[in-house]
Amino acid sequence: MKKIIASIISCLLVASVYGRTFTVSLYDYTPSRGNGITEAEYTNDHGAIYNITQPRLDVYLPDKSGVPCLLALPGGGYRYVSARNEGSLLAENMLNDNVAVAVLKYRLPNGHAHIPLADAQRAMEILRDSAVQWGIDSSRIGVIGFSAGGHLAGCLLTQYKSPKCRPDFGILIYPVLTLDSALTHKVTRQQLFSDEVSARYMQRFSPVKNVSANTPPCIICACQDDKTVPVKNSILFFEALTKNGVEAELHIYPKGGHGWGFSRNFPSRYNFERSLMEWIQKH
Repeated sequence: MKKIIASIISCLLVASVYGRTFTVSLYDYTPSRGNGITEAEYTNDHGAIYNITQPRLDVYLPDKSGVPCLLALPGGGYRYVSARNEGSLLAENMLNDNVAVAVLKYRLPNGHAHIPLADAQRAMEILRDSAVQWGIDSSRIGVIGFSAGGHLAGCLLTQYKSPKCRPDFGILIYPVLTLDSALTHKVTRQQLFSDEVSARYMQRFSPVKNVSANTPPCIICACQDDKTVPVKNSILFFEALTKNGVEAELHIYPKGGHGWGFSRNFPSRYNFERSLMEWIQKH
């Protein structure tokens, strides 16, 4: 616990309609295996963060305690982290319904597929260890992932290294869930692996191949007209969950494309957000 407290690099604790916000460094040491990125980190005008080598959690807590929490994994094809559209705007939306959010600005793989997953596992450990201190219900900590962040969430849901790392539920939004060359998002796959890898190693990072009866319950949302990540990714994962007896919901909206997150106009916004809150309250 002392390490976690010491790793708080910015604690704003702002009293506002959004409760308290602060940032926590994921590690108080330099991990032995890095992602090899040497360029300086920067953020563009759309809130996309490039060249992340120092992972951290932006934590958003409502004023109420005993609330559920979402570990948010923004997308970006593993080339950047879409921290606004699928991060801070998500948090602002959830806080209105007394749901805490921790946005993970994870290290980009740069050909090291294990790096983002290690960060997601560490982030889940921090949320478990800090639940009492932060007023989070430790039995209701889920993960929400978008696009490539949905891939990372899928890996976390199917490959948690310990019970502490296991999310209580999963929310997957227009996710990449297979690395099959005919169905995957090619940029995501290219960023994960620097060279040709074995089929076994590829399967390890293909969530649809790793679903088991112990996978947490999931809700999946995607659009039929998604031209970036084929909706078949969501369908195959839902079928794998069903085959293994895991509770699941699949919502496929006819229009909306890809990347709508919480900033873009989305035709099914009302139905999507209502389904999301019903799922969170249910679990």
